[in-house]
Amino acid sequence: MKVVALAGGTGSAKVLRGMKSLPIDLTVVANVGDNVWMYGAYVCPDVDIACYTLSGVVDRARGWGVEGETFEAMGTFERSGLETWFRLGDRDLAVCMARTEMLRRGSTLTEATDMVRRGLGVPFPVLPATDRHVETRVATPGGDLHLQEFWVRDRGRPRVTGVSYRGASSARPTRAVADAILRADRVVLCPANPVTSIGPMLAVPGFARLLARTDARAVALSPMSGSGPISGPAGKFMKAVGRRADSVGVAKMYSQFLDAMMISAEDSAMSRRVADLGVECRTSDTMIRGPQDEARLAKELLAL
Repeated sequence: MKVVALAGGTGSAKVLRGMKSLPIDLTVVANVGDNVWMYGAYVCPDVDIACYTLSGVVDRARGWGVEGETFEAMGTFERSGLETWFRLGDRDLAVCMARTEMLRRGSTLTEATDMVRRGLGVPFPVLPATDRHVETRVATPGGDLHLQEFWVRDRGRPRVTGVSYRGASSARPTRAVADAILRADRVVLCPANPVTSIGPMLAVPGFARLLARTDARAVALSPMSGSGPISGPAGKFMKAVGRRADSVGVAKMYSQFLDAMMISAEDSAMSRRVADLGVECRTSDTMIRGPQDEARLAKELLAL
């Protein structure tokens, strides 16, 4: 089975880890809306979370970065008077610097990402959703912020009044992404933040059309439980863009191309509302507590 997983963040990484154990031909398409320039390097958090997870080096306690990481570079930056609210470990920073050097030499982000994943021993393609720079911007009463400023520096505290995707209108899906989606048997939307992880992909002209055109069955695992997210600020962002902060709201965002969605068994009362959107709905225990749940949910998603 050829599977394309749309991924972003730590929730997606858990499902990717479950898929890694299955006999499938996997391609990961990663969110680029989190990308940011820091310390002179181009940082691609969601691309790197996918690569670190699939290579087995991710720091599982944090859900991002490298296990056993050191932070000597951050200490040097601090002593030099630089702000270090966005903390990168030494090996993580080295990956970002290698990527930046490849981009400086004329490589595309897709080519630079392939270098990173091969160097880490990842056996599956990991593709950025686009080669162009796209930034998720968060509107707050105090001003417009990059997503990293909002979530990492300000710890998600400001009130969110809107979300935009700077650069998305001039971006396009790469040929590699288009080929992967159109040749897939399954497209899996991982349990990522619908607004800040999947949203930047859908904002790229032509991306949603690819999902609607493919013969692949498109399935999703809802990141919501009840009237809020299982983790993270998804509910806050959903409300800010005028969406219901529950699985019905997620299904509505994806309904133009989604065939089926798995929601929490606790939300079984929402099943009919999801089905009314033209999306098949199944219920399950969607909490991911460890490797057994990761593998179980990956199997259940592919069987939807």
